Amino acid sequence: MVARTNVASLTDTKYAISAQLPATYDAAGYGASGMTYTTIAKVESSTPHGSKRPINQFKPISGPVEKSKGSPDYGNMDLVFGDVPSDAGQALVKAAEASPNHYSLQITYSDGEVHYLDILVASFEYSGGAEGANRTVTAQSGVCRAPVVVLPA
Repeated sequence: MVARTNVASLTDTKYAISAQLPATYDAAGYGASGMTYTTIAKVESSTPHGSKRPINQFKPISGPVEKSKGSPDYGNMDLVFGDVPSDAGQALVKAAEASPNHYSLQITYSDGEVHYLDILVASFEYSGGAEGANRTVTAQSGVCRAPVVVLPA
């Protein structure tokens, strides 16, 4: 597996969801043949995912502020897609919002790199809008573990 040496496009990125969880939260667990992912149609955009840590501060009465790195937070990810109620992937995202269970999200980039996320879907909101606007849905997910990144062979 060789890491990319140039910037890659997001064009043709595919998003898929699974109600199944991996046996192990690593490339082998997510890539197991028993995992079944359903593609989410008409994805328009997504927000960032990955590790983010707060900078903790201690402010003593005397002396400089002391800083330390806090615990990782893998963030929340908004996925915006064109509203197609008959799409199986979108239906699964909607079902995930109503469920307290974790789901697996697979993001496959056009260069073959894959990101696997352990998520909780927290919202499924229909767009507002104005004349001429497309009907969309925004689904927000909490990313619960560090993303598992699998580079192309």
